[in-house]
Amino acid sequence: MSPSVLMDTSDDFVMPISKAPQSSKRTLLLSPPSLSSHQEKLTAVIEMHDRAHTDLQMLDRLALGLVSLPQTTYDVIILLSDADGSRRESQNLLNRDILALLVRALKNGGHLRSQDQTFGAIDGPEKNEAILAGLSPQSGVGFVKVDYGAQVSVPLKFGKKKTSEAAGGLSNGNSNGDSMSLPLNGKRKSVDDTIPAGVGFDDGTGDSDDDLIDEDTLLDEDDLKRPIKIRESNPLEAVGDR
Repeated sequence: MSPSVLMDTSDDFVMPISKAPQSSKRTLLLSPPSLSSHQEKLTAVIEMHDRAHTDLQMLDRLALGLVSLPQTTYDVIILLSDADGSRRESQNLLNRDILALLVRALKNGGHLRSQDQTFGAIDGPEKNEAILAGLSPQSGVGFVKVDYGAQVSVPLKFGKKKTSEAAGGLSNGNSNGDSMSLPLNGKRKSVDDTIPAGVGFDDGTGDSDDDLIDEDTLLDEDDLKRPIKIRESNPLEAVGDR
């Protein structure tokens, strides 16, 4: 009896399946100056985030221009509270120029918020400055940098101009499609400049002297020899007339 032979069809070497690395959100923590003297509080805040994807900057050094932020890098920027739990220091340092730096450092769709979730929560200068910087308020998230590049542009189509059927003519623009040809290559019709009779100034060449009256013939010699009678007014007659 011949011995049986078993074939092993399994692979001798199995390559491990590599998983695609998951993208982690980059976070920027902005610390007020008071936290630098309370190392334990600052350490506790840092431990709540992934150190491999979290950066820490002092807000006062950023305001003085001693540090710079990379553009379009962070998904989340968090304003840390002061050592006493308030935000007085960050409110005094967070002006319009600093907000512009933070907006440029955010990615499209990234958001800016405070640790106590009160940044821009009520209407006021803080909220107005954030909106003017290009951020949009969103409930539960803070202020979001809107991705304007994702918006779809809608082309505007205008009707084509209708050409005139007659060469050298212009369309009258009627909506019913009718057109009227206006000649452009001809001269304008000359206007008759003849002035009607009896209109205008008399230059002495007209024949209208026949209708004039000679003032010398109005009075003859007898009329000129007659004495001129002047009536004297009587005051009593004037009173009686009244």
